[in-house]
Amino acid sequence: MILVLDCDNTLYPASTNLMALNDAGIAGYITNVLGIPPAEANKLRLEYLRKYGTTIAGLIAERNVNPDEFMDYVHSYDVDSLLKPNPRLREFLLVVNVPRIVFTSANRAHTEKVARAVGVHDCIDAIYDLKAVDYIGKPHPHAYEKILADFPGKRAVFVDDRMLNFPPARKLGMVNVWVDEGYQPPPSDITPALSVFHDETRSLVERSSDCVDFTIRRIEELADIWPQVVEKAKAK
Repeated sequence: MILVLDCDNTLYPASTNLMALNDAGIAGYITNVLGIPPAEANKLRLEYLRKYGTTIAGLIAERNVNPDEFMDYVHSYDVDSLLKPNPRLREFLLVVNVPRIVFTSANRAHTEKVARAVGVHDCIDAIYDLKAVDYIGKPHPHAYEKILADFPGKRAVFVDDRMLNFPPARKLGMVNVWVDEGYQPPPSDITPALSVFHDETRSLVERSSDCVDFTIRRIEELADIWPQVVEKAKAK
């Protein structure tokens, strides 16, 4: 069995609101680097999010953007002042006897910054960032299949905060754990692009039982349900 963990809003609480900085970085890249006016940039992001699932996927497909340059720009902000160590998560990851993987739509540098800030960097066996999955990230099935191909025959436990990412994982036989803190950012922080994520969650949450096996509020609560998760994985 393998344990596959998302990074943002999963390794740390969503209420940290780090995604506001991420969103600002994406908007900044489109306006400052690509030279697209803010109003047009918002329309473009909405179009790409709905069509491709992520902004970067649309930028690669339709504007030939260098994804590494984009990621470096977007994730250039500091995380140490916003995140704090999570001793309980660290304790769990140190004793769980399975490969521990981070599967993220960010880049490796950002993922490593986050993992160090929450105190689990040395507990991670592998990082599958956007580059590692050929820049075809979640929720595209290719991204999940890329990981599973490296661990043939292994059952996977998939932990994420974004509801849209679970249906492909369910189809591939993963046990899905939804990290849902129930946090709602201030209305002033919900940009048109971020509203897409909130709308998609609302539309999927009513049928969450179709694709989610367990729900927890914080990542460290995974330790409490781990025996049940393992049993579920064995039964699949």
